[in-house]
Amino acid sequence: MKLKKCKSCGAYTLKDVCPSCGGQTISPRPPKFSPLDPYGKYRRMLKKQAGEA
Repeated sequence: MKLKKCKSCGAYTLKDVCPSCGGQTISPRPPKFSPLDPYGKYRRMLKKQAGEA
């Protein structure tokens, strides 16, 4: 099991649903870096479209 973080309240839990607020949980860690990332091009395009870059 891995530690997860709630999107809504920021609480940490091991469950898929936050016990505090009932929100969805996600992994707080970014994906591992790989120089051969097959989806990097698309991720950068989406980031640019969203205005984050």
